[in-house]
Amino acid sequence: MKVSTFSKLFDHSIIRPDAAKDEVLRFAETALRLNTATLTVQPYYVRFAADLLNHSKVLLGSVVGFPHGNETPSIKEYQTKVVLDLGAQEIDMVMNIPALKNNDKSVFFADVEGVVKAAEGVKVKVILENCFLTQEEKQRACYWISQTGAHFVKTSTAYADGGATLDDVRLMYEAVDGRCQVKAAGGIRKIEEILEYLKAGARRFGSTRSEQFIQAYREMPEGERKDFGEFLIDLTV
Repeated sequence: MKVSTFSKLFDHSIIRPDAAKDEVLRFAETALRLNTATLTVQPYYVRFAADLLNHSKVLLGSVVGFPHGNETPSIKEYQTKVVLDLGAQEIDMVMNIPALKNNDKSVFFADVEGVVKAAEGVKVKVILENCFLTQEEKQRACYWISQTGAHFVKTSTAYADGGATLDDVRLMYEAVDGRCQVKAAGGIRKIEEILEYLKAGARRFGSTRSEQFIQAYREMPEGERKDFGEFLIDLTV
């Protein structure tokens, strides 16, 4: 499978709170050169990044309710509309963790469904932040999210104590039962891990190491690349 297809597994992300403009520019240049699925940036940088990615096949992602997710549903809905108006083409939102823990289903659904509605068909990826959740809470969050029209459940922001784990991805993949996909983010450092996460059910990766992974895939013998093939068939270039 082509390197340019493998690249579509990655949301190349620069969402650190201290990210400077020249760093965002470098990340954009890398995303364009590698043909990643998205470049994901803070709302502050959406308009700047939109100009950099103009007329390319790299979509522009941004974040809503980041990194804690405790805003009201109406605030997140408004944030979604603003970043889309600025040029965002995919949304990564943090779910309302207290609403889940309190079993406040009405607020939890309003939170995610408000963003999905405001996104008007744009892909919405909902971050659980698994390090704060019990196994039952992870399962319940995924089941609820899978009923909202969101496109992905995502392991973590990578800014709390813990990132993706294979066990979590397996749990999430089973819990959504094909109703949406799974995105892994945080702590993945080797190309071999990418394959293991694909086997566990992940279909997108949030990463600052996209170039490292893509270069490793480029240098991989053709026979080893075949192990990735079944997971890349549905990706668009």
